[in-house]
Amino acid sequence: MAGAGDGWGRLAAWVAAGQAAALAELASRAVMAPNDTGYRSVNPVTNTAAEVAARTQLSTKQAENQVGHAVQLVADFPDTHAALSAGLIDVRRARVVTDELGGQQAAVRARVEAAALPKAPFLDSVALRRLVKRLLHELAPMETAERARAARDGRYVAVMPASDGMAFLEALLSADDATALNTALTSAAADAKRADVAAGAPMRTVDQRREDALAELGWAALTRCADTATTTGEAATDTTVTRATVTGEAADHRPRSGPGAARRSPRPVSVHVTIPFESLAGLADQPGDLEGYGPVPAHVARALAAEGVWTWLSTDPGTGQLLDLGRTRYRPSKALAEFIVARDRTCRMPGCHRLARSADIDHIVPFAAGGSTCPAGCHALCETHHLLKHHGGWDVERQPDGSTHWRSPTGHHYVRPPDSIRPGATPDPPPH
Repeated sequence: MAGAGDGWGRLAAWVAAGQAAALAELASRAVMAPNDTGYRSVNPVTNTAAEVAARTQLSTKQAENQVGHAVQLVADFPDTHAALSAGLIDVRRARVVTDELGGQQAAVRARVEAAALPKAPFLDSVALRRLVKRLLHELAPMETAERARAARDGRYVAVMPASDGMAFLEALLSADDATALNTALTSAAADAKRADVAAGAPMRTVDQRREDALAELGWAALTRCADTATTTGEAATDTTVTRATVTGEAADHRPRSGPGAARRSPRPVSVHVTIPFESLAGLADQPGDLEGYGPVPAHVARALAAEGVWTWLSTDPGTGQLLDLGRTRYRPSKALAEFIVARDRTCRMPGCHRLARSADIDHIVPFAAGGSTCPAGCHALCETHHLLKHHGGWDVERQPDGSTHWRSPTGHHYVRPPDSIRPGATPDPPPH
């Protein structure tokens, strides 16, 4: 049986190598090359990824990862690609090579790959990564140090949904920043343990206390201006849901160095939760919807709504699509943008889940070509897909049912159904 498993593994490696070659070939076609925009995010990889995401029901991020790795593997690591095709290594080990060496200079990349690849078939992915890191320090010490300095530019924080109303918080930090944060959380957890003992409270695990300490940092920033928040409302109908906006101010942050070192004014930040009126009133327990996460239990949505400023969202009872946007805020000049953000919820490109709140309001037909600045004539697109729509060979139409119909640079057609504003509603899948 072990031999059979090894055979399937070699076959899987051969398939992965073939798929990488096909994706790299597609990305090399002239039709996938967007017009020059000056934006690094608009390139053949992101344009090809949009096509692949729409075709295979991947998210655009997943597709960008897959296409980017394929192009890199085929173009920069032909020997690793050949080893994968021959079944000598699997995808995990191929990823180790491209991850660790992808940003290196060509000469460094070739030296380390040549030294590591003969040993790769006999090492697991963890051991191979250690070997590649050691070879980098031995064969290219100066380049490795420079890479560490440049790697700070890739730092990020992301939230990914988990089950049962939970989420993962992922962050890539410099080692010193990560150590500082870890030390602070450890110290706060120790203080919380002593406080629990003194108060006779139920004991929390160290992981629970560390998470609670981290969460307090975020809520402290959000609640700094809680004394100015108000809760207002009006009579609701059966087709009305409520969005509560929990507002506050972001904590002032002073970078240690660089052009942003001067003091910056705090910026307003908010958390958006949508909850059916019946659940808000305690008459039902339908879930709410936490923007950027998804469904949350009714009691969580009610607790968030109790702290917020309410905006009434009138929806179609059958589809859950947004029909009208009421507001308690002044600034009516933002009415159209607020409506489109609330209606679309996410970028309208198939496979993209970036929030509409941080996206652009795009004229479906360019304004210069007679496009209308109205709800039916506009939609939300994130910056990358906004640029690709105009410079990457994509065409789009918005249908009366709220769906958007896309034509890709290769001539294929895809449908993005509307996002329901009503928590718990699920749109019909697009037609094949």
